[in-house]
Amino acid sequence: MKRYLTPLAALAILATTHVASAQVVETPDIAKNLHDLGNQLTRETVGATMKIYGPLHAQTKTGGIEKVADQTYGPAERNVLDVYRPEDANGSQPIMIFAHGGGFVRGDKAGAANIGTYFAKHGVVTIVINYRFAPDSQWPSGPEDVANVMSWVRDNAAIHGGDPANVVLAGNSAGSAHVAAYALYESYQIENDGLIGLILISPPTANLTDHEIDPQRDALYYGTDKSTFAERSYINKLYGRTVPIMVAVSQYDIPLVQSQAGQLVQALFERDGHLPVLSTAVGHNHISIVEHIGTGDETLGPDMLEFIKYQSLGMGK
Repeated sequence: MKRYLTPLAALAILATTHVASAQVVETPDIAKNLHDLGNQLTRETVGATMKIYGPLHAQTKTGGIEKVADQTYGPAERNVLDVYRPEDANGSQPIMIFAHGGGFVRGDKAGAANIGTYFAKHGVVTIVINYRFAPDSQWPSGPEDVANVMSWVRDNAAIHGGDPANVVLAGNSAGSAHVAAYALYESYQIENDGLIGLILISPPTANLTDHEIDPQRDALYYGTDKSTFAERSYINKLYGRTVPIMVAVSQYDIPLVQSQAGQLVQALFERDGHLPVLSTAVGHNHISIVEHIGTGDETLGPDMLEFIKYQSLGMGK
């Protein structure tokens, strides 16, 4: 039986990780507001964080990139995606596919426009997706949707303008669960998908067996039959395709995420003999870890870019 880290041990490992230029300190008012909000995920926390970053996103300049909106990638109503591509995209640029968070029951690709714009400005063709929601769509709708996205990327190079042989999957919170399930469960993977790396931001459900899952979010997607939880825990699927993985959390991430990320780091260490690529977003919370990207705060974005470009060189295998 595998031994997993306690939440305290998980925090100890993550505290030793490389920290990017933590420019949230250059906006002391924002840093204080995020600090005061703490590490609990409540409506108040979400609303207050979005109130900070909404006006900053509104100031984003989009020159130098092209957006191709609302491309259909599958049969469901929510199977649509947006492409953010550098104007000079010529088929050689790496591709990042990003799945938003939302507790498996909400969210929209429009809320991740900052992700698409930021990475396209830095030479990465970025595809931001919608996916089906629970409870109408349950496990394994997530990896099924990602598989359809991967097929679309493989077959539509003329639209997205990137290199289908250099694809990184990324997601935050619930979105991280969907991209991880595709990347690690071989039964959902398509042929010649070009996957070179996986970025998991604030992963909440690597191991479903060590806690009571949230009845208003996670249980609506994974169900309540505990006998299925080990099979649906992707921490138990790391020994198939050993794709390079980056794990990112925020300093004020929710305790469950801190524990889950720590367990995942330990499991990847046992698999690979070294730590995975790690990033701790100093001063940020479960929402701001992605909302700050593209606002001038360079806490997490550069680490993700470095990971993507390193994998595209073939160095991460």
